[in-house]
Amino acid sequence: MVQGDRTPRSRRTEAARGAVWLSLSSWVARITQIVTLLVLARVLAPSEFGILAVAALTYNVVFALTHLGVADALTYFKDRVEEATRTALTMMIVGASILTAATWALAPLIAEFFHSTQAIFVLRGFALSIPFDAIAAVPTGRLTRDLSFARRAVTDSLPSVIGAGITIGLVINGYPLVGLVVGQVAGSAANLIVAMLLGPRRLPGWDTGMARQLIGYGGYLGAADVVNLALLNVDYILVGHVLGPYVLGLYSLAYRICFMPYLSISTVVNGAVFPYYCRLPTVYAKARTAENVFSLITVLTVPWCVGLVLFANDIVLLGTKWAPAAGAVRFLSIYAFFLSMILTALKVLKVVGRTDLVFFCRLLHLALLTGLLAGTIHAGITVVALDQAVVACAIAVGCAAWTVRYASLRWIAVVQSAGLPVLCGMSMVAVVLLARLIPAARAPNWGSLLSLACLSLAAYAATALIAMPQPFRSGWAALRGRSDGASHTLQEPDALP
Repeated sequence: MVQGDRTPRSRRTEAARGAVWLSLSSWVARITQIVTLLVLARVLAPSEFGILAVAALTYNVVFALTHLGVADALTYFKDRVEEATRTALTMMIVGASILTAATWALAPLIAEFFHSTQAIFVLRGFALSIPFDAIAAVPTGRLTRDLSFARRAVTDSLPSVIGAGITIGLVINGYPLVGLVVGQVAGSAANLIVAMLLGPRRLPGWDTGMARQLIGYGGYLGAADVVNLALLNVDYILVGHVLGPYVLGLYSLAYRICFMPYLSISTVVNGAVFPYYCRLPTVYAKARTAENVFSLITVLTVPWCVGLVLFANDIVLLGTKWAPAAGAVRFLSIYAFFLSMILTALKVLKVVGRTDLVFFCRLLHLALLTGLLAGTIHAGITVVALDQAVVACAIAVGCAAWTVRYASLRWIAVVQSAGLPVLCGMSMVAVVLLARLIPAARAPNWGSLLSLACLSLAAYAATALIAMPQPFRSGWAALRGRSDGASHTLQEPDALP
């Protein structure tokens, strides 16, 4: 069956199975990151962790400037894909080369801004990895367009395992900063090699008209990505500049822990359904599918975020030096939930062509957060985390309103998709509070943490299956290539009476 002959149900099945493949690869990458994080938290001092945060911040901003929404444009375009691929490859090579050189030259100034001269070496080392990842984005984008999620899973997971293994090996042998740099560069080089082996290999080319189209669609998205990077890192910038590398290290660890559900669930599911959205024939079909996606993401995200709130004090299991980060973990976990909702809504707006709203949302979020942080930064990282949660909540409500107005979602469906999982999460709270009436369960230790986490998760799963079985039923039906009746009626226009 050629791609053009795929039925709506077969595309739905491909998207669902793609989400599973991307979930598997994401979990491999996340587990790798968690292991690396645990090792670094044990070995590095908070100030050294702050240096890592500075380098990662700089790398992410530069990569966003290089990317320019090209991967999404390759997925969105319906014709002249080969010309778009070759032109995009040239754009990435040139842009990455210029920005790598600029980062290398500006490294001393960046390090001085964050009051850490040791960061110069790490900044320049991370800059060397930018061209590898930028070029790899083109074949990876083509894999996403073609719904080749099994291959995409390899490109997402294998390089991270290679980079993490090298980093851990060098760090535990007494070379912390060298390990961070060599691991990053090796992982990025592996990313390019794997992407070229598994994705379509094309030589660079140029078509001025196609370049305009790529920038025309990806321009707003690229600008939104840059604003989003500023949004995701303005807290790092202010904490590092005002409070110093030691406090930045504490905040960075809390943020990385709480960012896991966003990376492992929301980005994975939304990444898989975006090409599926683009192939649905009507706004109605996209809206009903998006409502199901909202429910699926919230039902999977809530237990993780609630668990982080409940077990925030257990961060001391990584060392008592991290105890001051517990308050930040609680509020950042709430922030992660709302951030997941924002990303889901913006994917819907993107697919109905409102990339201008995507950009405006990122810009508004950045402006509100920056203003609030500027007035409260001296109060410490717990207040910074609270600021994040408050602003993200307001933006999530605004984004939901836009999806209702411009993408035909229903308010009742959006509210239910967020509200029901949160109510189910209260079962986790009840289980943990009751268990902690037992003195042995109060002291932080790995055994207590794991047992209480499993018990509370079981309570949540039982409650969610009773209160909202539809997301699980729809997802399972999609994986099997079947209709569950209700979801098929909602998603397929030709099934309407």
